[in-house]
Amino acid sequence: MHTLQARLLPFLIVLAVLVVPPSQAQNRDTDELGGALSSIGQQYADNYTQPITDALGANLNAGLFRTAEVGGEGIVPVIDLYVGVAGMGALTSGSQTAFRLDQDQISTDDGRTLTITYPDEDLPTVFGEETSPGQAIISDNDPLTPNETVDLPPGLLNTSIAPLAVPQIGAGTVLGTDAQVRFLPETSVSDYGSVSLFGLSVRHSLSQYIPLLPVNLAVQGTWQSLSLSGSDDSINSGEIVDASGWALNAQVSKSVPVAPITFYGGLQYEQFGVDVGYTFQTSAGTSTVSFEQDASNNVRALAGVSVTLAVIQLNVDYALASNNTVSAGVGITL
Repeated sequence: MHTLQARLLPFLIVLAVLVVPPSQAQNRDTDELGGALSSIGQQYADNYTQPITDALGANLNAGLFRTAEVGGEGIVPVIDLYVGVAGMGALTSGSQTAFRLDQDQISTDDGRTLTITYPDEDLPTVFGEETSPGQAIISDNDPLTPNETVDLPPGLLNTSIAPLAVPQIGAGTVLGTDAQVRFLPETSVSDYGSVSLFGLSVRHSLSQYIPLLPVNLAVQGTWQSLSLSGSDDSINSGEIVDASGWALNAQVSKSVPVAPITFYGGLQYEQFGVDVGYTFQTSAGTSTVSFEQDASNNVRALAGVSVTLAVIQLNVDYALASNNTVSAGVGITL
């Protein structure tokens, strides 16, 4: 029987924990997850996981600001400190749920070529039907090597919104400039590896150059990186996934004079990409496979509102993009 030690597998398991509500994630059998990618080649894996990359990119580039005012938010004039959590949810209604693929070909490390033949029907992505589309047939060019049959993975995540929560800290200002850091320390997920996240945003006020402007204007640049490593006792220990992205936005906001309410919005250009590698292993040989993916979001327009009650700040916004996203945050501003 065919076996695959998939380096991509921990990536999906970690993202399943990140984007599925706990009640759904806890109902998953880790053995089921462990077999999810145990029978697919590179093209299948690329199609199967693309919706996860789209959702992750949409989420990580959301919730980057709550106002365009740089300085003056806190209780100390022109000195701000913000500590909070941003919760983001990418809507999956427009995500691909199925694809068609006839065959994959895998070149083994010893020079053999394996052909994987898939059923002639719709194949589910990670957001697709939660039933297996059947079996694939793996054949070798050597006529003396018998064919192998393997079960194909079903969809794993049945959710209309893919949520993610990220802690963030902001500080400023210096010459009309502030900074924000997102940080998730290396966190182990069962026996499947560990994930870490780091992001940095720098924002500069444009309002300071325009006297008597009735609104606040600012520009912001952000870079974020996510890394996934396999567990120490795994055949694929070390870094498995290297994902990174950046965003540039223009912000505008207007505070209500008689209430602690601020309306804000912005336009943002962004990119997010993922490098994935996995080891494909059968009785006929072993192959190391890698591929790259780019998230579908490139431009988003967003609008939202924030409310400050003493030192507590709450905000919510909605973004229109290839993957529409809702974002909400809660934090302490000093």
